[in-house]
Amino acid sequence: MTPHYLVTGAQGFIGRYFVAHLLDRFPESTVLGIGRSPGQNLTFNHFVTCRDRAIPAPLPEHLRNFGDARYSYIPSGLSDANLAELIRDFHPTAIVHLAGSLRGSSEESIFQNNVGSTEELLNGIRASGVKIGFLLLASSGGVYGRQESLPIAESAPVQPVDSYSRSKLASEDQVRLFGLQSRIPTAIARIFNVFGPGQDELHFASRMAAQVAAILTGNSAPVIRTGLLSSTRDFLDVRDVCSALGAILERRLEGICNVASGVETNVSDLLQLLLQVAGLETTVDLQRETGRLDLIPRHFANVNRLAKTGFTPQYSRCQSCHEILTYYTRLTYQRSPA
Repeated sequence: MTPHYLVTGAQGFIGRYFVAHLLDRFPESTVLGIGRSPGQNLTFNHFVTCRDRAIPAPLPEHLRNFGDARYSYIPSGLSDANLAELIRDFHPTAIVHLAGSLRGSSEESIFQNNVGSTEELLNGIRASGVKIGFLLLASSGGVYGRQESLPIAESAPVQPVDSYSRSKLASEDQVRLFGLQSRIPTAIARIFNVFGPGQDELHFASRMAAQVAAILTGNSAPVIRTGLLSSTRDFLDVRDVCSALGAILERRLEGICNVASGVETNVSDLLQLLLQVAGLETTVDLQRETGRLDLIPRHFANVNRLAKTGFTPQYSRCQSCHEILTYYTRLTYQRSPA
């Protein structure tokens, strides 16, 4: 039987990369993406900085899969009355739920778009009467909060410290209960710190890369403005995140699974790596802006369960930094005035 994958949030950052991964990894598959935004073939939904201006973030060339007959996108909110009919017509063998809001949105928006959208999706599945083969929820390593025992295993207690992480934990509870009631196999992927070309500048790597690229292309003074640099995180390239999600999906790995590199990286080291890739490590002044202390000073995952699927990261932090920086420098040169 031809696999049919329904992906919510298909036009988000991970969503774009994940659709491309499914089409490449499963050549016999068909993929239906849904999301709140109208179909966009050339840009992400968020903005990035180019020459001191915010512009729609261009899609990397290989993500422009609008010409693939195996993929279709429907701009349909999960609250739409036709969601059950859509599921019934497409009859997905698996659903991957990536839709939701990121940190930086209002608390009301975060809970509506994370908890609310999950409830609406589950109601749509119930109303459709379709017995799907597998449901995968993209959650966050943030649900663990601050931990004394590191690296963080899936069995660690959950103690989220912000609205975003609390909303993800609430979504997990919804999916677990749905799985028990429906007997549909479910998985929860707790994704740690994603980075990669085209990411929103709410995230550290892209925010720093935008500044480094501006310096490298002569559009900014050699000054990097940053906050606290003593924290550690677990960074994983978005393409490796998608491979990990694909491995969970392919192996029907039920339950909770950390999606991360398993490597503790100081954020200052990641910034230095970006500067080294640009050849600016000795010529840039770092200006640290004062701000609140990080409530989670160290955060990285135990990835033994993921490794048992055969998954290993393919993108080094150096390669990822190089490609993120290339994304920004190309963007700047392409938009330079004639």
